Amino acid sequence: MTYTSPNWTDPITWGIALGFLVLLTVQVWFITRNQTLSTGRKLVRTALNGLLWLVLVAYLLQVSWTTDRPPTHALLVGEEVPVAYARRVQDSLHIQERLPARSLKTAFDSITLVGQDFSTETLARLSRSVVRWVPYTPPGQLQELRWKGIVQQGEMQRVTGRIALTERQLIRLQYGSRTLDSVMLTPGVKDFTLQFPAFGQGRTQVEVMLGKEALDTVRFFGRPATPLRVQFLLDNPDFESKTLADWLGRQGHSVQLSTTLAKNVRSSTGINTPSKGGSKKPDLIITDPANAGSSTVRTAIADGKAVLFINLGTPTTDVAVINRALKTRWQIKRSSTQESVPAGSNLTAHPFLFSPAPNQFSVAGYPIGVQQTAGRVGVSLLNETFPLALSGDSVTYSRIWQAVLAKLRPAARNNVLIEAPAYSGLQTTVRVNNPTASAPRLRIGTDTVRLAPSPLNRQSSVGTMVTQNTGWQILQDSLAVYVEPASPQHPLANRQVIAQIMRAHSTYGMATGRPGQLASPGTAQREPVPNWVWLTVLVVCLAALWVEPKVG
Repeated sequence: MTYTSPNWTDPITWGIALGFLVLLTVQVWFITRNQTLSTGRKLVRTALNGLLWLVLVAYLLQVSWTTDRPPTHALLVGEEVPVAYARRVQDSLHIQERLPARSLKTAFDSITLVGQDFSTETLARLSRSVVRWVPYTPPGQLQELRWKGIVQQGEMQRVTGRIALTERQLIRLQYGSRTLDSVMLTPGVKDFTLQFPAFGQGRTQVEVMLGKEALDTVRFFGRPATPLRVQFLLDNPDFESKTLADWLGRQGHSVQLSTTLAKNVRSSTGINTPSKGGSKKPDLIITDPANAGSSTVRTAIADGKAVLFINLGTPTTDVAVINRALKTRWQIKRSSTQESVPAGSNLTAHPFLFSPAPNQFSVAGYPIGVQQTAGRVGVSLLNETFPLALSGDSVTYSRIWQAVLAKLRPAARNNVLIEAPAYSGLQTTVRVNNPTASAPRLRIGTDTVRLAPSPLNRQSSVGTMVTQNTGWQILQDSLAVYVEPASPQHPLANRQVIAQIMRAHSTYGMATGRPGQLASPGTAQREPVPNWVWLTVLVVCLAALWVEPKVG
């Protein structure tokens, strides 16, 4: 038996206790000083008054007891889940009771959610239950989709997702009538990655297509890229370097081509170069391995700039030259006995692969690597890319060099990173890298996000965005982010809502005694005395005290 412990730090508790003590004392004093009562009658009256006093004290302390009962489990099934699938889950988890999403009326110790089509009212009733989630997504419907909400123009936009298929199908990203990237998926639950260089500025949207069906829309904001100062340092310019220089100029970059005519004699031409003033130091030098030891290249690396080596002749020898000159640690190994190997559509490369290194990363999809030293050193194993431009395949050509520049360009200032999709009413992480000034707040639409320095990176601040607005939301006047409505008709939004509910219940754990069983929060239950029992006992005691003098 248990009772509610009084709060002795509260003066009211002391006053009530003193009142009860005075009441008992006065009752006993009046009974004992009454000379007209016999000893037996005094004992009876004392017992009745003492019983009434005990009932009042017990009611004040809310006396209760603990009983054991078996834990209760239920399977709560979403509206979109087929009955056959729900039955299979029920049988595998050995749960006797299965309820539709709208039929949850009573509380259960543990709930297994099947699917994700649940109303907010239903989910709110699960706060006192242990919850487990079994997602369900029909074949051909996206289970997960992620991308960058804000990207810099030219940066690679990476779209990742998961989908269940019953047959071999092509999934692709489509912009208008143009396919940006595609991958063929085999039957089963498959993860996929699609990527393309962000080709425009401002608000952009592309469609995720499965066959001829549009699955979802990827909306992101392309922020303008800071033009680079690029210098070509070559002894003998060729079609590869000239084509690349022209392409960089059309992209708005400042390009300078330096050519050696004779010893200590160089010729220099420029594209988009300022006529007067401006910094003469390039952000990126594109050269060949023969110039790895030049003072221009070494100075650029020491200043934290980037260098890209193209036109390798003998990769093993050229890589050794680069390592000696710049203290890099490139290692390559032969991958084929052929003189060249395919590297994509109408592309060939040297038959070598880069060995992994801690400070090294690659340009996805292409045999081009970058090592981080004082600056960035890139090495391309591609043979030639200019035939793509000459043949009219400007999309593939741009894709290659946009991806390369994304790895070699300096880190952007005030770079806002938001993982999309963002949903109204749900938390979304916002990160600002390399801020030019300490900005404790970030304005998004009509809301304000408070930023805090990251404990792992002093050059990064992190905040959490929660907004009830939907659509494009202006961010700091110059950027924008798209907020999806968290509506029940949106399957991916429903999954995000359930995922947050599961994180809220994560403190309960999922330890089980038998496979497929959820842990119960406890089988012991406190049973208080019902109010009607207190009323009945009180009335009986008062009636006995009223009847006792009349009986005598």
